[in-house]
Amino acid sequence: MSPSPSDPTPLKPTASAEPHPTPPGHHTSHPRPQHRPQTLTALRLAGIAGILTSVAWLVGDILLLGKPMVSPHQFPILDAYDGMARDSLAAMIPASTTRLAWGALLGVLTGPLYLYACRHFRHALLPQPRRLALPPFLLLTAGYALAPFAHGSFFYWGQAAKAVHESGADAAALVTLPGDLATVLFIPYAVLLVLWGVGSVWMAVLVLRGGTALPRWMCIANPLVCTLIGTLVTKLWPGAVGTALQGAALSVANLLLFSLTTAVFWKKTG
Repeated sequence: MSPSPSDPTPLKPTASAEPHPTPPGHHTSHPRPQHRPQTLTALRLAGIAGILTSVAWLVGDILLLGKPMVSPHQFPILDAYDGMARDSLAAMIPASTTRLAWGALLGVLTGPLYLYACRHFRHALLPQPRRLALPPFLLLTAGYALAPFAHGSFFYWGQAAKAVHESGADAAALVTLPGDLATVLFIPYAVLLVLWGVGSVWMAVLVLRGGTALPRWMCIANPLVCTLIGTLVTKLWPGAVGTALQGAALSVANLLLFSLTTAVFWKKTG
């Protein structure tokens, strides 16, 4: 029987009553989730993988391009090139086949570890929304996926130039072969650098805005900035060490990059 309008007894609120709305300007704080131990282990292993792979690529670059450059007078095939192509061939032609092979294989066989190390880029931008954090991660990872092909192709390029020189042939098909290989080699390098450039700028902007797993000063921890630093190191280092590092700018850059991110993440999570 329902109460009459004159019944003075008030109705008790039911359990299904709607909660009071949150007052304007009041924000409910949610604690940030703690990282699980296996997540921290995977993150640290990714950093170690990046460092070790960078060292392997650095040794590979030294084997491929770390010999003193020969004079074009010794190898007339060099007259057909200039700039970086000429310098690269001038360092590879006097190298042995075994040296070039190991230089290439060190990069190709360890290349997949770079993809594992790329999880640092994804973690670096947490807790940013996926629409902001996922694109730079994919761009940077795609660049690292192309890198082993470009690195390993130096072996075939150098071997082709050596074979043409040693044969003494002047057939057009043979003389132009190293140039054709160089064109195919530099295309993935160009795409790689574009991917790294766009992804690095995107990542640096997010880190500078704040609210990521990295402090703002770590906006330098991206492939673009580290490649510029690596280029300066390899160009300005004097003596025999500078000669050995003359073709290792990208490897020096990655060694610096993953050393920085590993140190910061290890300290923060430790």
